[in-house]
Amino acid sequence: MRTTFTRPLVIAVLALAACRGGGGNTASPADRERLSTGRYLDPVAPSTRLASSFPLGVATSRDGKRVAILLSGYGKQGVELIDRATGSSNFVEQRAAFVGVALSPDGSRVYASGGNQDVVYVYDWAATGATLRDSLVLTHKAPRASGTRYPAGVALSTDGRWLYVAENLADSVAVFDVGSGALVGRWPAGRYAYGIVVGPDGAVYVSAWGARTVAVFDPASNGSLVARRTLDGGRHPSAMALSGDGSRLFVASSSTDRVTVLDTRKGEVVATLSDTPRGGPGEGSTPDALALSSDGTRLYVAEADNNAVATFLLSQRTSAVEGGALRDTLVGRTPVDWYPTGLATLGDSLLVLSAKGYAPTANPGEGQPGHRDASPNQYTLGQLQGTMLTIPQPRDGAAL
Repeated sequence: MRTTFTRPLVIAVLALAACRGGGGNTASPADRERLSTGRYLDPVAPSTRLASSFPLGVATSRDGKRVAILLSGYGKQGVELIDRATGSSNFVEQRAAFVGVALSPDGSRVYASGGNQDVVYVYDWAATGATLRDSLVLTHKAPRASGTRYPAGVALSTDGRWLYVAENLADSVAVFDVGSGALVGRWPAGRYAYGIVVGPDGAVYVSAWGARTVAVFDPASNGSLVARRTLDGGRHPSAMALSGDGSRLFVASSSTDRVTVLDTRKGEVVATLSDTPRGGPGEGSTPDALALSSDGTRLYVAEADNNAVATFLLSQRTSAVEGGALRDTLVGRTPVDWYPTGLATLGDSLLVLSAKGYAPTANPGEGQPGHRDASPNQYTLGQLQGTMLTIPQPRDGAAL
């Protein structure tokens, strides 16, 4: 484990009228990036390269000044730490990483999934960079053995005392005492536990990707969990977003192009949002990340296979916000980089992370008889580079 680089980072926040310089259909197809699939990228704003590919998890500090991004792609894996106040970025490489990352409210401590290593790495994040503080061990394994717990989503309790970890291969949720690093216990959470969110009342929600359920737990004072109920999250539920008051849970179903909206108090489905491609088949957008606007009236959906972010204007019934729209409406799609996988709202802006970033180039040094280029970017997966871009949130119910 090591810090591989530190570099200045510029995050462009553009007014929508000025975003056309990043794309906006002003260039001819020949001038835009063409993917191997034949489609073109035309992002609404310029983006910044990340340290590696496939940013599957993102967490922000309470004041929005610090952002932690978990990179889980080919080659280097680890956590990229961005200080928006200073414009600096610091990448810490890990032996493995998968989906889950969390920040303490003040942004001084980072919890990052170690994926196949069956650990959660804990870092202290100071002005000079990040240092490894501890490794929370889910189970001990031989160095070359495959993981059997495989931590996915992670989240802190509302008071910051407990860390909740979805154990993807063990179908459970584990709880750690943050102060001592001790494992409190683990509870069944459904087949292939994936994402975790925590409500303002302390309730813990765990999506089960291998089923169609979201398990709901109430926390006890000693850190243990008490099962409350199981909710219907749609087929293969994965990413989740919780409303500010905790009354609405939004659950993505990537394989069906649906977002299920749950009333967490009644335990009922209040709406199902359709995110299918316009004029296309019933599936194909692949919604894989969600974020709510600060006022709770709009839902942003990362559409991996559309290379776009959809904006839903939510009705009062769906959002539980007074004065909401009359009905749920997909009001528009915003083009971004290749295969978006992460979203986060930062004040009036929306941070968009894309797994593959830009179109790859030709790789003549890869796979020729008697010759192999040592450069890692000659391998197709080695060419992929995660990106992030920041765009303003719309106002008055407009699309991005």
